Amino acid sequence: MTWPFSWRGFRPRVPANDRIARLRKLLDRANTDYSRDFPEVTLQALPATAPPKRLPRLELQPFRCPLPSSARIALLEGGFLPDRDVREFAIADMAGLQNYAPEVLVLPLGIALSLADQKERGLVKLPSLSTAVVVLTSLGDSPLEDHHRELLWKAFRVPIFEQLLGWDGAIIARECEVHDGLHIEETAAILHLQGEELLATQLTTFTEPIVRARTGLAGEIATAHCECGAETPRLRNLTALRANVTAAATGRR
Repeated sequence: MTWPFSWRGFRPRVPANDRIARLRKLLDRANTDYSRDFPEVTLQALPATAPPKRLPRLELQPFRCPLPSSARIALLEGGFLPDRDVREFAIADMAGLQNYAPEVLVLPLGIALSLADQKERGLVKLPSLSTAVVVLTSLGDSPLEDHHRELLWKAFRVPIFEQLLGWDGAIIARECEVHDGLHIEETAAILHLQGEELLATQLTTFTEPIVRARTGLAGEIATAHCECGAETPRLRNLTALRANVTAAATGRR
């Protein structure tokens, strides 16, 4: 499918030192022996672990719109800082949402699909929505798939973007305007593939270290230069390992 919007700009790679400092701190908290000079080598040699049983919570984070704009942004998910052009709404407050006249919607996949269905049936009208829909997905849950994009595009007629949350609610990967994968936030997470399964090490939570935890997701990690100008690795073709969803939740195969 060809998306009707493209913008290209330069985005520098996240400084490696920031990521390494966070990784060292994480491995220290996890009581792991590692090389101070090459902590990432040690990380890749560690075994996979179970995902966290108790989900840590991150402090409120700013929301970064995938498109350069000053649009009014409506959040139907918590965990983000309010701003002049960013406001949070409960899903039950549809009257308030429509009165706000958002140009960008930010919401979890399930709510996005439900809202799209309501809009298609004429139960919800959002004529102000003109810039983007940002779908929030999370580790251990269903990713945004092509048929979801088709449904959302049909309902809203604006570009659809995915942003991936870690277990603590931090954004760990963002889709850019090229729509060729999700750029990994390198100071938020380190992602590896073990076989076909994605393993996640989170660099945003240290009280309960999450090191090479199983996600129940398959995919690929692309390192080639992106046409948006960013050089960060990208997650592509994320799918749920349906046979292993229960195993990922328990840490067993």
